Amino acid sequence: MGEIPTLSRISGHRGAPSLAPENTLASFKAAQQAGAGWSETDVCLLGDRTAVMFHDSSLDRCTDRSGSIDQLTRADLAQVNANRQFPDSPFTPIPTLAEALIHAEATGMGLNIELKRHDHVTAAALVEAVVPVLCQHPLKPGQLMLSSFDFDALRLARAAMDSVPMAVIAEDLSDEVITVAHEIGAHSLNLWWETLRQDLVAQALDEGFQVNVWTVNDPELAPALFDWGVSCIITDRPQDFEGL
Repeated sequence: MGEIPTLSRISGHRGAPSLAPENTLASFKAAQQAGAGWSETDVCLLGDRTAVMFHDSSLDRCTDRSGSIDQLTRADLAQVNANRQFPDSPFTPIPTLAEALIHAEATGMGLNIELKRHDHVTAAALVEAVVPVLCQHPLKPGQLMLSSFDFDALRLARAAMDSVPMAVIAEDLSDEVITVAHEIGAHSLNLWWETLRQDLVAQALDEGFQVNVWTVNDPELAPALFDWGVSCIITDRPQDFEGL
């Protein structure tokens, strides 16, 4: 399924949210400066179906607004400050997917983009909004991966983009996860470290998948995970994993 991405051993999680407002260009820059060659990030839709890099369905946790992200349109982004968790930092906008792709192209950072479907959109609407932007701003081969918990979104994305590498995200490795991963020709399984065991990593590897783990913030866990065969650790604190 296209050129296989070579993820860095350490990847940011929404950039580097311990250093800068999550899922913003500032956060991606901070992650890269801390040594992460890739970043996981989230794409979801505003009320006008603009694709933006944002995790929550609510604006409350990360911005100076409250309520659903469905209330916003692209025209509102210039007035929405996404630095609530870093109130002393400068005004920090929510980036569009296009802006994140342009930034990644300029910096060389790889993006593991999670398709984040909230209740105000269907999987089909999400994919229909995201795919044209990905095609308009293509990254270099091996610099992009799409991932999701949402199996329908992954199936639709695969039907629309037959060569982009994909990952199934799961809290637990199950037969269904493996079946769906094979169905969509996934490159990776992105698994929760707290439920992961060495035998599960071995099972995933035997099935032909790379294993990436989220969200590991203790660097002392890294050697064992890499010994198990994990390829990439996704972390909020890439600055603590320097040299691993």
